[in-house]
Amino acid sequence: MDKNREGDRMIDKLTTIESKIQQLKQKKERIQNQQALFLMKEAQKILKEEFSLETALNILRDSWAASSKAQRTEWTTRANSFPISAPKTHKKAKKHNPTPEQIGKAEIPVHDHH
Repeated sequence: MDKNREGDRMIDKLTTIESKIQQLKQKKERIQNQQALFLMKEAQKILKEEFSLETALNILRDSWAASSKAQRTEWTTRANSFPISAPKTHKKAKKHNPTPEQIGKAEIPVHDHH
């Protein structure tokens, strides 16, 4: 009988761990969505009426490709000025987290410029 209880406890622990993993994956996705929305809003502020996702991506891609190694290093060292974590939200605000469709999941091609 003790072996059955021990087995049940192990199954319960695994179930709890799986549940926590799923919750963390959902939290990670929410934070990534918030960061994407923040980035989009910042790009809108800079580009104003010329803003579009395609324009912002083209500027980013072309600027990165044309930049020197020194410029890239400067940009990456200044990266701490961009908020890494999403702004803190209240529990009520959870309902208002943007969906991937609202953000417009744009794929950013990865180019290797060595």
